Amino acid sequence: MKTNRPDNSEDKFEKVISYLLMTGVVLSIMLEVIGVVMFYHAYGNLNISQQPGMFIKGHDFFSFIYRQIQNRSTTTPTLLFMIAGIVVLILTPYIRVIASFLYFSWQKNWKYVIFTLFVLIVVMLSLTLH
Repeated sequence: MKTNRPDNSEDKFEKVISYLLMTGVVLSIMLEVIGVVMFYHAYGNLNISQQPGMFIKGHDFFSFIYRQIQNRSTTTPTLLFMIAGIVVLILTPYIRVIASFLYFSWQKNWKYVIFTLFVLIVVMLSLTLH
């Protein structure tokens, strides 16, 4: 009796994707914890002010990242760690979709290329539109 088991390349791809997602989440948590600990050590509390520069409001996600990189000398290291944690967490599924698109393109699986391209466009639009 033949089982419907994916071939070896699909197993490897699934492992890569799972490691990618786990790494993104763990890295994000580590950056957030470091940022929160540094913030508490510097200020003695966890009351983060509502500075307008710390919110994405009025900007798309990519220009927010660009603005934070440009202003890294004026932003405290504690907030940079917390911003980096959020950025990594948000970009993890985006990178997963890009990896899937590249894998399916390489495999010439056009049905899934179209599906992942659609998902990639939706994710890209959700990050670029406000």
